[in-house]
Amino acid sequence: MTQIYSDVLENKSFRLATVSLGTRPDTGTEVPSVTLITHPLGPEIKYNALSYTWGPPRNLEDTDSSDAIILFNGHLFAVQPNLYDALLELQATCGETPIWIDALCINQSDQTERSAQVSVMNQIYGSASRVIVWLGKATPELEAGVKAAARLGTESVPHTIRMIRTQTWDFSNDLSNMSEKYGIEPIDFDEAVGLATLFSCNYFVRIWVIQEVSLNNDVVVLCNGTFTPFDCIGYTAAFLHYSGLFQQVYSLAPYVRKDSFMRDDVNMFEAERIGLFREWCKDEKTEWFEVLEETVDFEAGIGHTQPKSAEMLLLRFLITSLQFRSTDRRDIIYGLGGIMKKMAAEHGSSLPAEFEPNYDIDVKDLLTDVARKIVETTDSLVYLGLVKDHSARDIPGLPSWVPNFSPTPVNSLSGAVFRSAGSFDVSKHIPHTLSEQVFTVDGDALNVSAFCLGKVEKLGEAFLTAMSGEQKMNSDVLCSMEQVYPHTGQSSDEAFWRTLVFDHDLSYRPAKLIRLEDFQMAMMDLIVHPLAIRHREAPSPEEGQALVLESISQMSYLDRVSAKFPSSIFPRVNLIKSMCMNIGLIPKEEVELDDEERKMLAVPKSDHSMPPALVLSTTYIGHRPFLTGSGFLGMGLESVEVGDEVWVIRGCPTPLVLRREGQELSLVGESYVHGVMQGEAVGDDTKWEKIQIV
Repeated sequence: MTQIYSDVLENKSFRLATVSLGTRPDTGTEVPSVTLITHPLGPEIKYNALSYTWGPPRNLEDTDSSDAIILFNGHLFAVQPNLYDALLELQATCGETPIWIDALCINQSDQTERSAQVSVMNQIYGSASRVIVWLGKATPELEAGVKAAARLGTESVPHTIRMIRTQTWDFSNDLSNMSEKYGIEPIDFDEAVGLATLFSCNYFVRIWVIQEVSLNNDVVVLCNGTFTPFDCIGYTAAFLHYSGLFQQVYSLAPYVRKDSFMRDDVNMFEAERIGLFREWCKDEKTEWFEVLEETVDFEAGIGHTQPKSAEMLLLRFLITSLQFRSTDRRDIIYGLGGIMKKMAAEHGSSLPAEFEPNYDIDVKDLLTDVARKIVETTDSLVYLGLVKDHSARDIPGLPSWVPNFSPTPVNSLSGAVFRSAGSFDVSKHIPHTLSEQVFTVDGDALNVSAFCLGKVEKLGEAFLTAMSGEQKMNSDVLCSMEQVYPHTGQSSDEAFWRTLVFDHDLSYRPAKLIRLEDFQMAMMDLIVHPLAIRHREAPSPEEGQALVLESISQMSYLDRVSAKFPSSIFPRVNLIKSMCMNIGLIPKEEVELDDEERKMLAVPKSDHSMPPALVLSTTYIGHRPFLTGSGFLGMGLESVEVGDEVWVIRGCPTPLVLRREGQELSLVGESYVHGVMQGEAVGDDTKWEKIQIV
């Protein structure tokens, strides 16, 4: 590296790259040639900055991960294929303008230089003439997606702002009526495929991207020689989300060839959040910024009691960026540093030393220091809600109460919601009061005041098991309950479905916009869809029918639920049979349905109620139902076990599931417990006890 980097940078200067074409001396082939020049850091020089992902642009099975060779300050140098493709495009479109590229302009093997340069990345990106976003080598599908975003991003903004301002969703389930409903030309098949491809790009889940595109007003996407305003992508993602049309866009995914879109990579919501960060950081606050601040709670209900400190800003950012990823876990903190500096300065505060880049510090120590700082400064334990499932904890020695920010798609109960839904406050905590300190950090241990709601006695299915059509454990949980749920007075079958969605319809809590009939149909679809897949994948139609009938024969637990709770979300076995016959999975035969079941099969989808499947996708992923011996019904992380204890902790807005190991208690994760989320279990006679979480 010393042959390439002749100097060591601190935080007063930076290198810029000039990109041209050169000839490899060993092969004679033409390749990108990059030359670096060091400049003082400042606005005097005109340059661009590149924003891209180091690894493959999309998770495709046939992606070539082998390094590509460029000329770098005259030397042969290996780079990732995605950067190689970007250099070729940059040379062809804007090679005359110097550009800042982190992988090349920072000596990545020098930790001191890396820390110094990361600390001024806010200035580097903020002072660039333009930030160029590279999503990967152009394909027809990607190009169609960018063009569709350019069209929709311009036309859809008034409609998205209306939905956010009124804190409602449009429940649109038909692309063809977009003209009538929005005055926008409907998304056609090619555009839908393109949008699915666009939002499968790994770019949108990279933590560094957030500050790279948020600190500069002129941000564009480069695709096949064309520049498109980056804001269009965030606006399009938000419109598809709030209108509900994203479901129809993604429903076309099975017809797309495998190398353009993969179902596991739905990064549309992250693209929307990146757009949100841009709105927060714009020097001239837009209508977007104003309506978001008025109607969306990004700080779990504690923002109105808190000064806008750097710690409070980081809490907001970490809640909002919970599912973003980084190769180095320290970058989850450092990657947000530039935005924190900008916004903290606007509020008259500065960045604490713990948040400044330092790649000599161990990951465990950094994350523990940050957790301690946020907990102590905000006087709230809302931060504990960011702790991920046990199976995703991969940092040795990290205290159980400290989030490790593993890249798992699980939403926190304290994530951003419309203010109309309210926030949780299970312990009735008032921050920054003159009362006794209710929690303290002692080394790696967290000392808290708490009381136990009970021990977990029964578990329901984890998300993926439930999605495969298996509902035996969930049925057993419901059948174990009395007719009336004692903690709310509701019927237990109503309490059950409300628990699955955290009693939230994305606009209100308690949920108002979810119809029982829709939930019943959603549950039936959940059971029948896997049967249809088994039938389709069987060697012959006859074997497919046999597989489906065998599966149905094992569902007698559904009839046990129906016998005890006739109006529950679980269908009778006969109804499953009838649905399977209607779609040709099993031979037709006489099936006796009662009037209610016939009515259920005929219920049309409503344009005025929230589809339960949409809400379940935000609540059930990464969770499972549980029932305590004391009769509390809840949803916890998937690693919850029988015997775990559910506690209300003073200062924490949600109940926590703790695991007792000898004399020690460790945190399994936050939970939703129906009937206690607004402090109903806390009274004047509540006996709080001191416990320690390690």
